[in-house]
Amino acid sequence: MNKPILPSLPVRGSVSVPGSKSITNRALVIAALAEGVSTLVAPLESDDTEAMVDCLEGLGVRIDRWNPIWRIQGTNGTFEPVQNVLDVRASGTTARFITAIASLATAGIIVDGVPRMRQRPIGTLTKALRDLGGDVTDQAGYPPINIEGSGLNGGRIVMDGSVSSQFISAVLMAAPYARSATTIELTAVTSRPYIDQTLDVMRAFGADAGWEDQTTLYVDRTGYRAAEFAIEPDASAAVYPMAAAAVTGGSLTIQGLRRDSLQADLGVIPVLEAMGCSAEWNERGLKLIGTRDLVGVDVDMNHAPDAAVAVSVIALFARGATTIRNVPNLRVKETDRLAAIAAELSKLGAAVDERPDGLTIDPGRLRGASIATYDDHRIAMAFSVAGLRIPGVIIEDSQCVSKTWPGYFETMERYLRPAVVAIDGPSGVGKSTVSRAVAERFGWGHLETGGYYRLATLAVLRSGADPTDPVEVAPVVEAADIGIRDGVATLNGEDVTSELRSDEVTANVSAVSAMPDVRVQLVVKQRAWVAATGPSVVEGRDIGTVVFDDAPLKIYLTATAEERARRRAGDLGLAPEEFDDLIKKMRKRDEIDSTRKASPLRAADDAIVVDTSDLTIDEVVDLVAGYLDQVVA
Repeated sequence: MNKPILPSLPVRGSVSVPGSKSITNRALVIAALAEGVSTLVAPLESDDTEAMVDCLEGLGVRIDRWNPIWRIQGTNGTFEPVQNVLDVRASGTTARFITAIASLATAGIIVDGVPRMRQRPIGTLTKALRDLGGDVTDQAGYPPINIEGSGLNGGRIVMDGSVSSQFISAVLMAAPYARSATTIELTAVTSRPYIDQTLDVMRAFGADAGWEDQTTLYVDRTGYRAAEFAIEPDASAAVYPMAAAAVTGGSLTIQGLRRDSLQADLGVIPVLEAMGCSAEWNERGLKLIGTRDLVGVDVDMNHAPDAAVAVSVIALFARGATTIRNVPNLRVKETDRLAAIAAELSKLGAAVDERPDGLTIDPGRLRGASIATYDDHRIAMAFSVAGLRIPGVIIEDSQCVSKTWPGYFETMERYLRPAVVAIDGPSGVGKSTVSRAVAERFGWGHLETGGYYRLATLAVLRSGADPTDPVEVAPVVEAADIGIRDGVATLNGEDVTSELRSDEVTANVSAVSAMPDVRVQLVVKQRAWVAATGPSVVEGRDIGTVVFDDAPLKIYLTATAEERARRRAGDLGLAPEEFDDLIKKMRKRDEIDSTRKASPLRAADDAIVVDTSDLTIDEVVDLVAGYLDQVVA
């Protein structure tokens, strides 16, 4: 599914992010190894954690889930598999952790995943397990992996942690069930905070493990004890709301984040502060305050490499170049993230210098683009932030965010403030004139949504479908490529402006407009128009209640029926004797609009109601413009 992103005014409010993926998966593994029944509180539900649960169940672990509580029956370090092939899907974390603990199984296991998984190196881990006495083979350093359940001897080994700290974490978590104590000497390490996080979770379940010195880890043969363990909000997920606040100049509070957390991605906060943002910790969590005057930075992000994706996007809106260094492991994630970032930033107009271990981003003349996501959740979430400032950003295959945050886009839409003024009201109140004048004053786009219903009706008439039959009408409207830009209405690429007011369209537009499926489809098309256009004034009859119920400024224009009829009579050049009939028609139209089942005409609860009966057009425009000045400020 492709997702157009609506440009936003400065974001405001607070947001809850899901539980930490990295902590959830560590806690699942350790609880599965422990003696007794463990309880996890508020774990993350996502594709990655589902992959871990499935693999643990394949190893014979019982996991009962009554959200937000999961209970895991531990095995005390001995797995009795019920499957011989464990599918880790696209989860690198699962592949590494399961490979290590499967060495403790009583039968042979094969660990495999999606095709991309067979391109992600795992040789450092399999060698370490062999050095500890495990019977583990890979395919020239890559999955699939064959593991015989011979257990681990323990002892002293040397590991290179430069590719992924998860290799080290995997060995650490299995080591309490080795036959003797384990010591790991590191020749290099990346993302050290993730190792500290692993040790923290291990100790919560009773393990004796830690640092002997700066490069040496120890794990005693203690096993684990069952525990109740609460999962923190995910700092990795929190990076994207932080980025939204940063680029829009807004402020968001990320609920539940802890200043003393060991999560690596909190390392992005000093980077954002260096770019001009400010961060405030309080009892609710972290408040990130952005600025429209961001500055470029030169930063080593080895401590928080996943957050580098979001920082790369934030760099689009900074003064000067931004250089991100020492993140070579981004090349072996769900995709080669450095290459992907460079390609997609270039589409948006940036000049990008890609190096083996990083990037330099020089903001250019930015433009909208359709962003490839490479089945990578972090690419999708990070580049969605670009769309908050750049009109025309579309996130391709947006469902890939389900890997770690299935509800990401729904959450995003709750805290963003679309750069939209929604103007509603019945006919004859001056909606079109006022909305067009406000749009011109602010240099914003203007959309008169009534034209969309006429375009939809014209599409139905041209197709030969029965305009009174919803079953025939709905697929025609869904397939139609319709749009209005600079006063020109197009249907499937053809200028049809002159046909919109034809008698046939006028006679059928009410029937087509009343169909719920048609209104749903046109809401999607109208929101896509704004996403492609940028800040807009949108007018119609259900804009503030349905189409842009999230608009930060909603205006409902009204006037007495007599005044509206007087204006319309003047527009149409009607004779005085036709006036009473016009009032009746307008009242009848109001009744139809306000009582229809789909999107009835009414003022939104948070709309500002403006009675224009005794106001000139200029006075109404000045009034609305004043409200918009306050919202933008």
